Amino acid sequence: MSNLYKRLFLLPTIVAISFIIISYYVINNRVSAEEGIPTTCVPNKGVKFDGVDSDKLIVRQNNVPLAVIYVSSYMPRPPYTFKFFGPELCDRGANSILMIKGGFYRATFIKYFEPASLSSDNAALAQ
Repeated sequence: MSNLYKRLFLLPTIVAISFIIISYYVINNRVSAEEGIPTTCVPNKGVKFDGVDSDKLIVRQNNVPLAVIYVSSYMPRPPYTFKFFGPELCDRGANSILMIKGGFYRATFIKYFEPASLSSDNAALAQ
């Protein structure tokens, strides 16, 4: 009978100690799901922001579309007024917060447009 009590006590103790050691390692090494995910940013100066959908902005530089920005929730109706709190707008961190028409929003995803490729159709236009 005493062997049964030892076994019942030993397994939960080993599991608890293992959990404590693993938790300590994770907390002290700051392992997070966001490590390795690069932050994408667009500058606020020299570009124009246009609302094109209820939750998307287009960034233009010299009337050329530069990137699309997805916003955390539905934006109010146009016309838009934008206020930024840093030198650039990013999709993570404190620089992801912006103000649109007096309300706070967060940029959740920024995707730059790919440059036009010189396929056989576009190659004739480039010359």
